[in-house]
Amino acid sequence: MSCINSADLYYRDCPRHAQRQHASMDMESPYFETLHSCNLCASTTLELLDPESNIARCASCHYIFDNPRPSLEALTGFYSRAAKYDSWLNDLEARNRLWQRRLRKLRSQRKPGSLLDVGTGIGQFLSLARSLYTAVYGTEISTTAVALAREKYSLNLFQGTIEGLLGQEQIFDNITLFHVLEHVPDPRVTIEACHALLSPDGILVIAVPNEIASLRGRLRTLRGGRYGIPRISLDGSIDEIHLSHFTPNVLRRALEHTGFSVISNTPDPYFLRKGLRRLKAEAFYFGCVAFQRVFRVNLFDAMLLIARKVSK
Repeated sequence: MSCINSADLYYRDCPRHAQRQHASMDMESPYFETLHSCNLCASTTLELLDPESNIARCASCHYIFDNPRPSLEALTGFYSRAAKYDSWLNDLEARNRLWQRRLRKLRSQRKPGSLLDVGTGIGQFLSLARSLYTAVYGTEISTTAVALAREKYSLNLFQGTIEGLLGQEQIFDNITLFHVLEHVPDPRVTIEACHALLSPDGILVIAVPNEIASLRGRLRTLRGGRYGIPRISLDGSIDEIHLSHFTPNVLRRALEHTGFSVISNTPDPYFLRKGLRRLKAEAFYFGCVAFQRVFRVNLFDAMLLIARKVSK
């Protein structure tokens, strides 16, 4: 493993964190940038774990991430492609079941009041959550998704990142991020924005892939000594771009350090299978739920953490 040294460069997307965050643009690839310090703990000791896939890890907090990685401008363009959400529209029934599974998990943990869904996509979750909350709001960077949410579900989303809501004197009782945090350029800044926008004792829900600590992730590492994470490309050869690869412990510590108390850490019932494959996916999911209850280890492919805002 090799290490990346620090550099004192201005982080253009988060000016108020300029002293903590360090990023430089790869001059050979103007849509990519290289980090020189950890986005969670600010350590400058970064280990390059997999040069072929550009996977790095912070030696201090063990946060794993892609480095170099696409800039926010490149990500916005990637997720605003006209056909990006065609597969979502073709799988509305399966996704409806997915959102219902998640809503059942949230029902007993939610705080009465409003909901902000960050990175809400085409708005399907918000359309189903309306009956559980007094008011629902959403943010989305994709112009395509914002238009679809307005057309299909009559939702007027805020186009931009959650940081764009800071300073507008509006707070929310619940904030959800379903498979969003792994996409954002600066996860700690995003978590801090959630803390600032939540009311006292507000609830934060974060679901992310469990690519490293899952059973499949552990098996991939045992077989090849690598994480099996594909190298990021903007040419459309991959459907999703994950900048971060969280483990349950790393994400829990990040939430606690930002002023949250984690009240639930369970597998996220994220699967879109149909027919027999759906039955197999459900069996694997419930098997992982049972395993975690006994051994306190999440082996499923995704995790869902629910946290309550506390004083920093």
